[in-house]
Amino acid sequence: MPNPKRIDRSENYEYYKDLLLCVIPLAGMAWYYYGPRPLLLLAVGLLTAYLCDCALAPLHGAGYHSHEPSSECFAALIVLMMPATVPYAVVAAAVIVAVLAKEAFGGEGHYPFHPAAVGMVVAGISWPDSVYRYPTPGNVLPLFGEQDLVLSPGMNSILRAGGLPSDSTMNLLTGNAAGGLGTSAALVIMACGLFLLVRGHIKPAVLIPFFVLSIGLPWLLPQLNELPAFSWPWEFVRQRIYLEKYVILSGTLLFGGLFLVCEPVTMPNRTSSRLVYGVALGVATYAFRLVSPYESPVCFALLIVGAIPEWLDLISHRTERIRFMRKEERRLAQSAKQE
Repeated sequence: MPNPKRIDRSENYEYYKDLLLCVIPLAGMAWYYYGPRPLLLLAVGLLTAYLCDCALAPLHGAGYHSHEPSSECFAALIVLMMPATVPYAVVAAAVIVAVLAKEAFGGEGHYPFHPAAVGMVVAGISWPDSVYRYPTPGNVLPLFGEQDLVLSPGMNSILRAGGLPSDSTMNLLTGNAAGGLGTSAALVIMACGLFLLVRGHIKPAVLIPFFVLSIGLPWLLPQLNELPAFSWPWEFVRQRIYLEKYVILSGTLLFGGLFLVCEPVTMPNRTSSRLVYGVALGVATYAFRLVSPYESPVCFALLIVGAIPEWLDLISHRTERIRFMRKEERRLAQSAKQE
């Protein structure tokens, strides 16, 4: 009997497969709070990504390959960052932009900017009222038709104005707070992050400096109306702790850090470069959270900092080469003295 045809998996196949597995519990939480509409949104995103891949496959001289599910993964991430009330057309448009951003630079393994971040940013700027206004959890939404609901802005708008949201810690941990479909249930997000860490997909060299800067800068420079313009880090500790709670557990900081920042194609390859990359992402995320009117500062940060990973690797390589040459010069000089 002839041997079955062997399928060559993508280099990052396991990463995208495990990321899609993490989508399941997050989608389940969204279903619990909003009914079946989030699942239909997810299906629309996945189908759009599949059709786009099939349509663009001839650009690479081959048909569609199921061994590379990155487009479907990007579509799922986009849907999870959007509200349950987002129109299906907006989801489809964001996914199309993400796949085009991926294919424009050569497709699999060649894109410099995270495609999900590109799709989310374009959709957010184009339709901010549809992408950055959220329903209250517990409302079962109709699959189609008008939705007679009062939508609220995200918590980042309250933090940016110098206030503090009123959601309890338990609601933030369990997802019972207005926000994106997959960005509110902090406990589930952290469990999925632990799974990705155990599987070796999360790189501490990037993630640790990113979280240290994203969390540390609000502590050092808190933007709270009830605090003076300048105060020492050990003053007003209670207010700073409350601020940090909402910085970490609301918005896309936790979700973006665990699911977007460690994208294997867009981050640098060298450890030293990853440290600098994580620092730059943390600073950019903090800056966008302060000045941007949008609720996904991590996505905007990824687009800005995404331009430097290759440059960071080049600088790191040259630095290591210079150190090696200087070490060799000292060794040769030492040998000449001994002779």
